[in-house]
Amino acid sequence: MEESRMWYLFSYKVPVEPSTLRVRVWRNLKTLGVLYIQQSVCLVPKMGDVGNKLNKLHTLIKDHGGESFMIEILKFSHYSEEELIKLFNEQIAKEYHNWLESCTHYGQDINRQADNFFNIDDSEMELMRLKRQLRKILKRDFFNHELSFQAKACLKKCEEELYSQADAADKLEGAQKGK
Repeated sequence: MEESRMWYLFSYKVPVEPSTLRVRVWRNLKTLGVLYIQQSVCLVPKMGDVGNKLNKLHTLIKDHGGESFMIEILKFSHYSEEELIKLFNEQIAKEYHNWLESCTHYGQDINRQADNFFNIDDSEMELMRLKRQLRKILKRDFFNHELSFQAKACLKKCEEELYSQADAADKLEGAQKGK
């Protein structure tokens, strides 16, 4: 183990109603990239502003009649830090695989459009969506999973293909107008 890493253990209990609170808490924790070890009990490395976000969730839960606890942990008794990192990496790998599948399909769609009508606006919007998704995944990738490099390369390739197709479409349109 290279360095001691602090962790947060976050546990919460929210009222059954309204269910919107439970969903809101779950979405916020998912966005943070926590690892659930039991129902309503999760771990996350102490990095960046994760602590502030957990404190805000604590306040939200408490203000709505729930309970939450946040504990800083340096060492674990049953799981080694390497095992936890492995679990985090398995979780983020699933996200990368799903994203890479979408990115690959996007690239294939761009190439298919070369022979047909090319809609640059729709394609750019889809590319922006892919970029936003990747930024969110990278934010949750606490341990720089090896798939992050593949994802960045795939995105770059899609950008290049999109703008190459757009340039070709512009040249074709210019040639047709010049006739």
